[in-house]
Amino acid sequence: MNVLIVEDDPDMLSSCERLLKRAGYQTLVAPSGEAAIKEIAEGADIVLTDLRMPGPVDGIGLLKWITKNKPGLPVVLMTGYGTVKTAVEAMKLGAADYITKPFTKEELLATVGRFSEKRKLEIEVRKLRKEIRRAAGVEGIIGRSASMRAVFEKISAAASVESPVLILGESGTGKEMVARAIHDQSDRAKQPFIPVNCGALPRELIESELFGHKKGAFTTAVADHDGMFVAADKGTLFLDEIGEMAPAAQVKLLRALQEKAIRPVGDARERKVDARIVAATNQNVEDAIESKQIREDLYYRLSVITIQIPPLRDRREDVPVLVSHFIDRFNSIFGRTVGGVSPQAMDVLQSHPWPGNVRQLENVIEGCFAMGVKDRVEATDLPATIRVATTAHVGDVPSLTESEKVLIERALKAAAGNKSQAARLLGISRTRLYNKIETYKIEE
Repeated sequence: MNVLIVEDDPDMLSSCERLLKRAGYQTLVAPSGEAAIKEIAEGADIVLTDLRMPGPVDGIGLLKWITKNKPGLPVVLMTGYGTVKTAVEAMKLGAADYITKPFTKEELLATVGRFSEKRKLEIEVRKLRKEIRRAAGVEGIIGRSASMRAVFEKISAAASVESPVLILGESGTGKEMVARAIHDQSDRAKQPFIPVNCGALPRELIESELFGHKKGAFTTAVADHDGMFVAADKGTLFLDEIGEMAPAAQVKLLRALQEKAIRPVGDARERKVDARIVAATNQNVEDAIESKQIREDLYYRLSVITIQIPPLRDRREDVPVLVSHFIDRFNSIFGRTVGGVSPQAMDVLQSHPWPGNVRQLENVIEGCFAMGVKDRVEATDLPATIRVATTAHVGDVPSLTESEKVLIERALKAAAGNKSQAARLLGISRTRLYNKIETYKIEE
């Protein structure tokens, strides 16, 4: 912790410097306010300054400069008895505290120590926030892996232009979060973000929901309806599961993209609308085009910018930070203080293939909280399906014998060789576990 001492009395300056150095502080010294301003650039964490000094910049002048140019840098004033009133006024200007001369060694160290601890805490908080932002990546999307950093870069690039975006990724990878991040970073951020799950809308109603309809256009059209495009005017329209959209609606969507105009069902006139389109699908695009689920011309129009979100199994290094994020979140929701996960539990979580991706991992952690986990998540707190499936997620499907042997070995490892505990993990008796160990010739 660097303490800048500003004092025009050489003896006082030297005395304070020796005292603080013996206490373990790094010190900078300045004989005047003007010299202090130059020293602050060297990285002072606390400024200990005399109130009255000759020259154009006295203690009050230095305080005003710091308040304006280095807000948050604590300033402790050293003052004589006759200038206490001035020091109190200085605190209204932003001084952290003052100490009255002559002061004892203990008084000086206590005052500097108090602000030193506070400064250390502020530095740690800044580091933590920076780490959280780095881990969170973009708009709350968690990931440190190289593949996710590439996604973040594409999000930033997409946000700076108006072109359509197609997001590809398996279910549970966070396609809507990516779409929201693009919107939130764009010039449209203050305008509506309208998400539409095309697979959840009946095919006979999707045109009406997207483009609107006129009263009387069909039996149930008892009033004019604007539709999602109009709701997203000046903002972003997110079309999830675009492959589930009916072919007729895909034709109208293509025209809307090209002309920036829509025609409500039952209306002879077009309506201009300015909605930025971000679409997404969990399908293999080539297969979807070949099977006519997605029109080829629409695909090319939507995929001006394509963002591929990697599945969680391909970025296992992101699992620990995701788990930490979800534990913090559910601690807040459930009012708990769960401290993390055990090494054995993390081993299982990082080894699992996660077919449901990030959403499945989130659900597993929430399930642990719902079942009453207290101090930390242990391997035994994880669902049995996760623990068992973890042993057989790569390569060819193993035989039942191979799977059982691997599972027993993992249970013994998780239990640090304690057979009673391993048996409880496996949900079998201790005697049966001994028999299995002997049958499979498992080394202890």
